[in-house]
Amino acid sequence: MGKGVELTTTKYLIHAQINANGIVEKPDVVGAVFGQTEGLLSNDLDLKELQRTGRIGRIQVIIHSNSGRAKGEIVIPSSLDRIETAILAASLETINRVGPCEATIEVLRVEDVRAVKRQQVINRAKEIYMGMMETVSPESMKMIEEIRESMRVHEISEFGEERLPAGPNVHTSDAIIVVEGRNDVLNLLKYGIKNTVAVEGVNIPPSVADLTKKRTVTAFVDGDRGGELILKELLQVGDVDYITRAPRGKEVEDLEKEEVLVALRDKAPTEQVINNLDFNLDTQAKVPKNKINRANKTNDRRAKNLNKTEKFHGNKNGRNDRKDKFERKDRKNGRNDRRGEDRNSRGHRDRQNDRIQDSRIKLLKNMLKDLEGTGNSEIYDDSLNLLKETNVETLYEDLKQDNPDADTIIFDGVISQRLVDIAYTKGIKTLVAFKSSRVIKRPDKLRLVTLS
Repeated sequence: MGKGVELTTTKYLIHAQINANGIVEKPDVVGAVFGQTEGLLSNDLDLKELQRTGRIGRIQVIIHSNSGRAKGEIVIPSSLDRIETAILAASLETINRVGPCEATIEVLRVEDVRAVKRQQVINRAKEIYMGMMETVSPESMKMIEEIRESMRVHEISEFGEERLPAGPNVHTSDAIIVVEGRNDVLNLLKYGIKNTVAVEGVNIPPSVADLTKKRTVTAFVDGDRGGELILKELLQVGDVDYITRAPRGKEVEDLEKEEVLVALRDKAPTEQVINNLDFNLDTQAKVPKNKINRANKTNDRRAKNLNKTEKFHGNKNGRNDRKDKFERKDRKNGRNDRRGEDRNSRGHRDRQNDRIQDSRIKLLKNMLKDLEGTGNSEIYDDSLNLLKETNVETLYEDLKQDNPDADTIIFDGVISQRLVDIAYTKGIKTLVAFKSSRVIKRPDKLRLVTLS
């Protein structure tokens, strides 16, 4: 910043550099700035009027002469808005003479004074906070924590005849989160999540089971064996829409805010989780009828896709039938020309691969049509086994996660360059959508399949 610049009402500082082919002094520069910009802009941006009304401050000039040439810096404080300040700065570059000398002025930067002040506030606040923490004794910290705990306890309420621990919004919210115990409810309350209810053990209370049939329910359980047991029981007696778990080995009551938000963001539909559970459950016992239908529909579709896949991958025991037929015919006729056999074999494999690829693309397009209008996306492995179903809106975030087996993505949307780039970096081989838009860079190892 220029020395002596008044920052009381200043929003921006225009920094410009001046070079003159001769020796000039500060009054020459100031006179050139006012004289050569006069009448260039509208009356609202006339420098003399702006300075008279205090909308620009005193022009600062620091200039030095050496070997018959002058070079220096010009600083102009401005309380104009961003656009007006930019116009004023640009007008300086129209100046071509200073005093008797030819000169050029170049704007180096426009500094946001408020941003500098904000950073000063942040830095000072950190210093003050650290000073405060250094003066807080362990007894004081314990007292602070007790107060925080009492505030959370004050917010906690009760639900049902069993008087279960619950957040204050569980009685009115359309969506609820079912957790294991009182400490889980308290921890979520700490992060502003108030629509929770605890089951307080493996035996799910009737009031919770009944509540799950009336609300949209997310089961949020611990990442241990106890969490699995509670989830089993809840799936058998309740109506659960989504499932999420704490990281393996952790409990909900111990999670930090970021871990809680990630877990809730990554919740998955119940029927999807059921197909990937690592413990055995009777599907009819754990999922309500409407969810069973959706799960069966997904399984039927997966079986349909698998059958279609087998058509072009071929049965392992019969994939060489046609090749064997040619070999038997060769043996019968006594053909032993190895070069001819190799050439025919290569040609046969090429034609077979082409047919396989054509069949695969046709299958992918049919699978895409099933998603039309759903707003969903599906991630498959290279054998077209379904790995994950998600919403198109969260597809980018889902791709950022580790999906080592992911090979093909089918989604109800448009392929963009951004999606192509992230899919390629994650090792995806095929993107399938209704159309693509402004995709300029297409990696060789990534196939784009569209209907249009």
